[in-house]
Amino acid sequence: MPTSARATRRQLRAAASFVVSAFFVIAAAATVGVEPAAPTPIPDAAFGPVVLLPGSGMAGAHAAQGPNLDVIVDPLIASPPPPRPQPVLPTAKPVAVPVLTHRLSGAASWYCRAGTSPCTSGYADGGAVDAYAAAGPRLRAALGSSWRGRVVYVDGLRVKLIDWCQCHAGESNEKLLDLYYDVYARVGGSVTVRW
Repeated sequence: MPTSARATRRQLRAAASFVVSAFFVIAAAATVGVEPAAPTPIPDAAFGPVVLLPGSGMAGAHAAQGPNLDVIVDPLIASPPPPRPQPVLPTAKPVAVPVLTHRLSGAASWYCRAGTSPCTSGYADGGAVDAYAAAGPRLRAALGSSWRGRVVYVDGLRVKLIDWCQCHAGESNEKLLDLYYDVYARVGGSVTVRW
């Protein structure tokens, strides 16, 4: 190979190496980035009044004062909103609170628990609270002859007297009444009856 061709080839390799090196130097500088310069403030002289041209929709009295922003602040409503519905509510009925002037305190027992003890005929132990009782001798005497079907308050619970019980009359363990188990479970064995 002639000497001149070898020299040209060496020069081309050197030039190619230089071009590749220069490319990588420029790429590295571009990826590193340059610190941004501090922002330059805008001088006050750059700001001035806006002049509206005639025919722009803002001519007349508003052109001197600026645009009419009342339309944006208080938009016009074509018609007033419909009246709010006023439901008709039924008249409230007064709650009658009974005046309980009589009271009698004493012991109570229970009967009528589903699967455990029998109930008064026609008054089975249902799923809800069954507030019934059988009146003992002292309670029957205090209520008088119209005791059956009467509603009394046993420690605040409304209880209907549907039956009678002997309830150990005259003995030291005499009971005032025999409650359905649902009531007995709430008030216990020592009660005050009011009517």
